[in-house]
Amino acid sequence: MAFTHNHTRKVVLITGASDGLGLAAAKKYAQADFTTVLAGRSKEKLAKAVEAVRVAANIKESQADLKVYSLCFDLSDLDSVRRGVAEFLNLNIPLNILINNAGIFTTTREFTKASNIFEKTIMVNMVAPLLFTELLIPRMKESGGGKILIVSSNTHNPEQAVPLSKKKDTKRLILPLDNLDGSKEWDGQDFYAASKLADLWWAYVLADKLTNSEPRITVNAFCPGAVPSTSLAREFPWILRKIAPMIFPLLLSNVLTPEKAAEQYLAYGTDPKFALDNGFYYQRGSKDKSSDESHDMVKAKTVYNLACQASGLNDHQVAV
Repeated sequence: MAFTHNHTRKVVLITGASDGLGLAAAKKYAQADFTTVLAGRSKEKLAKAVEAVRVAANIKESQADLKVYSLCFDLSDLDSVRRGVAEFLNLNIPLNILINNAGIFTTTREFTKASNIFEKTIMVNMVAPLLFTELLIPRMKESGGGKILIVSSNTHNPEQAVPLSKKKDTKRLILPLDNLDGSKEWDGQDFYAASKLADLWWAYVLADKLTNSEPRITVNAFCPGAVPSTSLAREFPWILRKIAPMIFPLLLSNVLTPEKAAEQYLAYGTDPKFALDNGFYYQRGSKDKSSDESHDMVKAKTVYNLACQASGLNDHQVAV
């Protein structure tokens, strides 16, 4: 396929890139001479982010339109996600690396208008990125293959204790398939963790689907570490937002600055030692073992298929 401007630079698309980790990662990729596409839900924040990337990478204003792009869409609205895909395709540029970074943490049980099968945290953190990715895979194939990276978290492990939990049993909820809507039991921390488990499920299923793809497309997931200064905590009570940067380093062993964590985003996408990996989980710059629950492929495929049904991708379902 012939792309606009005879595009020769590799292209990375990062969701949740208007601030925090996504923006820090976008700067790293731009500094590495990638054409960088920043996705977010606020035009105003995206405009500021694009300028920040341009300055960080010393891109001349006259070249900015060819090296830094933005996509504005809302992961809580699947129609908006489809419009975001269409907007990217209309740029007529390759897609070499896709980083599904965006995510939310909520303190109330909510739903999007798209589905009552999944509550909002799982819908935004897993279902919408799955839709976005599946619709962009054809462009990645036209670009000669590429890498799909999915940001998960070590909180996905149900055997881990929950920091600051008021529950007697502080281990995380193992997500029952009949409670994806949270109707039987719901907790913000538990469902955030469950959404990160679901991210690993769809990462592993998609990696398996694409194992023999030609051209080659790989799918891997990673935990970037705890970065309490990011906007992910915007739904926390205000007092917790204030003290999180101070107390989290005392509670957790993998607390990082956005800039330090962003180095992993670049490494997993560009370092030759990760080039052939497919279906792996990374943490602290190397392969790591995800939870036993994340390798339950019956559950993984079941949730993957439910996500496909919720997002209108019925023909993308897999055999369980």
